[in-house]
Parts: sequence; structure tokens; C-alpha cells
Amino acid sequence: SALPGDLKTRMEELEKQILRETLTRLRWNKTRAAAELGLSRVGLRNKLTRYGLEK
Repeated sequence: SALPGDLKTRMEELEKQILRETLTRLRWNKTRAAAELGLSRVGLRNKLTRYGLEK
């Protein structure tokens, strides 16, 4: 089933979902989540702020 929205919007929704799932699975251990996702801690924090994903 196709999702509505342009590519940028759909990619952002997917990224947000992956971030949320990873953080939930790792009990919000941001250091481990950043490492698993190939991000720096600062990069992860920036994405969390952008998407409003704070615990």
C-alpha cells in the first residue's frame, strides 16, 4: 500500500519510525542507539529535536 506524500515527507516519517523503534528497544540509551544507527550522539540528538522525539 502506498503512503501519501512526497518522497521527502515519506523518508522523514520512516526515519522517525526507525529512531523511535531503536530507542524503545534500547531503553532510550542514546549512546547505543547512535552507534547502532551509525550516527554521532550530536547527530542523533539533532534528529530527536527535529522530530520532537524526546522521552
